[in-house]
This record gives sequence, C-alpha cells and structure tokens, in this order.
Amino acid sequence: MNVYLTRIEEVNGITMVTAENDLGNVRGVWHYDKAPVKGGKYMVEFNFNNNEPIDGSTVEVLKNGCENISTDGKVNVFTAETEDIDEIYYLRLSADGLSMLDIKDPPAINIGDFLRFMVECVKTGIYPYYEI
Repeated sequence: MNVYLTRIEEVNGITMVTAENDLGNVRGVWHYDKAPVKGGKYMVEFNFNNNEPIDGSTVEVLKNGCENISTDGKVNVFTAETEDIDEIYYLRLSADGLSMLDIKDPPAINIGDFLRFMVECVKTGIYPYYEI
C-alpha cells in the first residue's frame, strides 16, 4: 500500500511514524533498515498485534463497507475486505494493499465480508519494502 509519512518520533527507543493515504491515516512502529523521511512516500505492508492473534470478540463483521484506516494516536482502526481465508484472514485494504490477520476464536466470517478491528499503535508494524 502506498503511504506518505507525516510524522516521525522516537518513543522509548522505538521509531513511531504516522502515515497517510487516500484511506486515512495510521500510526505504527517503523521496521526498516533506513531511517524514515518525513514527507517520504513508501510502499508498505502492515502487521497487526505484533503478529499475535487478535481476540475475535473485538472484530466487527460488516456485510457492506469500504476500506478505511484511522488513528487517534494510541489505537488504529482498520476496515478491510476479506479476500481469502486459510487459517488466517487475507484482508484487502486497497488495490495495492493486502494484509494477513490472525484471529483467535473468530466470529463467522465469509469471503467478501468487511472486518473492522482495532490495534494499538505500538502493536502495529509498518514494513516498507521500497521508497517511491
């Protein structure tokens, strides 16, 4: 997913970034060898909850919706379409953004459903794979 960085800060030795795109904004932990550049544009992937399963009781299943990301600076809210299910959930955040989510005790979810879930910013990984 393409994003541009609007804020960079060091918090307890961790680089936290805030990124934006047409879907909204997100704040998370920067995972890349190179330091982030404010205003820089990157193709990124996300990981959720430090790659630990999220609690299924916190996942909202929507039959209709649209992809969205938002943050209040402490918690990110993601809304994404379920593209595939294979022990984990493949979520389409945008045409160029596919992420995987592991859910403990998931509710009934079908391909095509939209999932809305929350992840603490410090447990949201932002992994750029190249600068645009």
